[in-house]
Amino acid sequence: MKQHKQQGLSALGILVLLAVIGFFLTIATRIGPLYLDNSFVDAALQSLADEPIHKMSDAKIRRKLQASFTINSIRDVYAKDTVIERKKTATTVSLDYERRIHFLANVDVVVVFKNTYDTSVR
Repeated sequence: MKQHKQQGLSALGILVLLAVIGFFLTIATRIGPLYLDNSFVDAALQSLADEPIHKMSDAKIRRKLQASFTINSIRDVYAKDTVIERKKTATTVSLDYERRIHFLANVDVVVVFKNTYDTSVR
């Protein structure tokens, strides 16, 4: 019986593996913070559940959101872009935005976020 020697990964195989790992790490480090910021934006909107937003003015709602954005160091998302829609029985606060980042060479990534807080869904 012939015994075959086990062979490990070749130098070229290691380089390809490192390139693939590096690519996915680049994605995680460039796009990950955008999703982290969006989770803070969503948390700020959901924190409106503790407030009587039916009685609050639009400016006061925006000030509360902007204060939360400032505390959480969220840049490039502004409370002035918030859309507040008041109905007879409910109030909806929406903040939709997109972020564009430079990824590699001439490739940009656009990430679109849609955040809503609706008082009728409690």
